[in-house]
Amino acid sequence: MRGNMRRPVCMIGLAFVILIRLYLYLHPLPAAELYDAHQTGVVVTGRVDQKEYRISNEQEILVIYLKNVQVIDPRINNFKIESVICRLDKGQEPKMGSYVRIQGKLYAFDRATNPGEFDAAQYYRISGIQAQIHNAVILEESASFDGFREGLYRVRTYLSALLDVCFGEKDASIMKAVLLGEKGTLDEATKLLYQQNGVIHILSISGLHISIIGMGLYKMLRKIRCPAIANVILSIAFIYCYGVMTGMSISAYRAVMMFGFHAAAGLFGRTYDMLTAMAATAVSALIRQPLYLYHSGFLFSFGAILALGLFLPAMEENLLWADCKIRFIPLLEKRLAAGLAVSVATLPVYLCFYYEYPLYSLILNVLLIPGMGTVLADGLVSLAAAAFYLPSGKYVSLPAKFMLALYEHACTFVLSLPGSRAVPGKPENWQVAAFILILCAVVLCSRKWSRLQFWMFTLSALICLTLRYQGGIQITFLDVGQGDCIYFTDDRGGHYLIDGGSSSKSDVGTYRILPFLKQAGADRLDAVFVTHLDSDHYNGIQTLVEDMGESGIAVDNLILPDIGTAARSEAYLELEALALRQGIAVQYIHRGDRLRRGTLQLTCLHPEKGTEQGNNEASVVLYLEYGAFSALFTGDLEGSGEEAVGNQLRDMMPEEQRITVLKAAHHGSRNSTGADFLETVSPRLVLISAGKNNRYGHPHEELMNRLDEAGCRILETAESGAVTVRVTRGGGRVRVRTFLGG
Repeated sequence: MRGNMRRPVCMIGLAFVILIRLYLYLHPLPAAELYDAHQTGVVVTGRVDQKEYRISNEQEILVIYLKNVQVIDPRINNFKIESVICRLDKGQEPKMGSYVRIQGKLYAFDRATNPGEFDAAQYYRISGIQAQIHNAVILEESASFDGFREGLYRVRTYLSALLDVCFGEKDASIMKAVLLGEKGTLDEATKLLYQQNGVIHILSISGLHISIIGMGLYKMLRKIRCPAIANVILSIAFIYCYGVMTGMSISAYRAVMMFGFHAAAGLFGRTYDMLTAMAATAVSALIRQPLYLYHSGFLFSFGAILALGLFLPAMEENLLWADCKIRFIPLLEKRLAAGLAVSVATLPVYLCFYYEYPLYSLILNVLLIPGMGTVLADGLVSLAAAAFYLPSGKYVSLPAKFMLALYEHACTFVLSLPGSRAVPGKPENWQVAAFILILCAVVLCSRKWSRLQFWMFTLSALICLTLRYQGGIQITFLDVGQGDCIYFTDDRGGHYLIDGGSSSKSDVGTYRILPFLKQAGADRLDAVFVTHLDSDHYNGIQTLVEDMGESGIAVDNLILPDIGTAARSEAYLELEALALRQGIAVQYIHRGDRLRRGTLQLTCLHPEKGTEQGNNEASVVLYLEYGAFSALFTGDLEGSGEEAVGNQLRDMMPEEQRITVLKAAHHGSRNSTGADFLETVSPRLVLISAGKNNRYGHPHEELMNRLDEAGCRILETAESGAVTVRVTRGGGRVRVRTFLGG
């Protein structure tokens, strides 16, 4: 920040960002209105703005992006939206810039309904895309099109085909991402491996690519004595075309713009200032799309430049090894310092989007990034060789193949090291604000403070960002569609899960439960309770157990209902065996068992030990007590089981005592949570976990009437998303927050 008075563009840019962020906080941009057209067949017209191939269900399909879209639906009035994605049937490929009429089924993007869950609607909204069309068929295409962009697309298609020849299928998908910006065909396992190690950015078009390609061309033109003005114009034009050809992601846009400033500065006899160029580029991007402030690529890309321009100079003045007689290799020192500066400054972004941090990523970045120059250069030479004589590309590509294999082995090895991934969870807004303020103070006062003070304040910023205060307990009823999943904590930092499954949401463990646990900082579950072995209560738990070594979430104990041998289904035995293979302790719970952690007590009210009852009637029922607060978790309890639990509660609870929170049994079915049971527990709040518009008719109208008559407050995960109940220490105060309702 030092010297910013000589950088008025930086100050203007900072003020602009603050104003945009404040405006978006006070006036969130509304989602596109699809009226009643969601999940219906429609005809749309629009201009083809972009197209790419993606892998879907192990098949390669063409996806096009339409701009200025008119939706034609005979049932309602026609309406306009900014942009849609169309997944085309085979054999169709319109030209860039052409106007098309397309028929297909229109879908809105899914909104996140749980903390930590990927919000597809917001992700695509940032790119200006409001909906998607499946099984699209082109009915009509205009004769006019954008010859410039179609030509660049054809070049990319040709180069993509050459990479397929030069590299194997797996390596070709990586090289396409690295050189051409094609991520749709990137191998998912490779993508996950790079992401888990914190080096996913090397697979994106960024400043490294632009500097190697752009500066390489610039220097080559200088060597052949190209006039300066022609050199600058040709270099900028070439890099712009490269950016357009590769899709002009936000990181590529930042790199292209800053390259243009760098090249033009010399031409006009001005000194290139990285921070000024960055500020001007950021302002231009935000004018085009203010929602970039919520985009991880924007925040990572510009955050890295801020780290190099502001934090790195301050850090270099306070390096711990600066006074050592024995020094590292200067180039290695510089790379290590730059990597550390970027890692520290972008940590809030990493935690806010991924909730975990790969602890060895700094070392990996220092080791791998220099090699990317070799990979890029050899990839370009391979393309040139293959274009000249096709078979030669296979031999020229050997160095890049070797480097990619080395990268994969290095990432796999690092991931296997102990403590390779920390899961501190998503920081609160006040923590991010405090981190930024402390880091700004560190930069401003770096020359006034001692080296010890510099690093103490830097460390305090990191601690402030990752510290988690556990006061009281928290219970979250996740929205898993037609199923159950309940997470709760004790006041000593313990994490627990009751059920985790769905019959309406695919792979609920991967896409809903795991992200939630990571954002909550629950890297270890003390116990996972399975009330019974219906798939809508345990298939997500099965995913947790199967992926325990890779997901970063460990499970200490799996607790199953202590039912008779004859009642143990095949699913029960398979889950039990899987947990034992994974080194998880398997325990069995029956009526009378208790778990105590501090002032929290969890009592099992059902089933009887060794019962031979069926799944629902043998559901585990857990009664949680924390001071004056109480909660009852009933699984799919019904029939004689519900009657038995009601009798127990009448004996246990003082007269006139009300249960604070009740999880309605069996997703709100008609035959559960009967009138007598309700009279006994007299809940203040009832949670119903069921899928929206499910085929079972849950929650049933008769149950809703019973709850209304009992004077309960009712919340449904299908309408409210995840519901979080926070209880202050001792159970004195209870706060309820819904994910979709505030």
